[in-house]
Amino acid sequence: MTRPTRALQAAYATGALLVGVTALRYAAAGHWPHALAAAALATLLCEGAVREAEYAHTRRQLREAIEEQTRRDTRLAHSTALKGQFETTWHALLATCCLRAWETQHRDHDPATCTRKETP
Repeated sequence: MTRPTRALQAAYATGALLVGVTALRYAAAGHWPHALAAAALATLLCEGAVREAEYAHTRRQLREAIEEQTRRDTRLAHSTALKGQFETTWHALLATCCLRAWETQHRDHDPATCTRKETP
């Protein structure tokens, strides 16, 4: 959790505590409408602290999802570039020699002296 989120939660909790104490004092003095209103306000402040924690969690999840998507996009762009380079190199190799790579069976093959070269 970030520091501003914790500070806001602390403010909510402190406010709820103070208003809760005030509600107890009103109840002890017999001012029930004021005590109920203060208790409701204390409850709302507690709810605010909980909501702030939930919002912080949601923001963190969203930030992580954006970072993951950025990493995926970067990997995709990199793999697309590599695929393009591979295809260009492979087509250049095929245009150079009559034999495909698997037909040479790992032997040295010189396109200048190739006996299987197709003539156009």
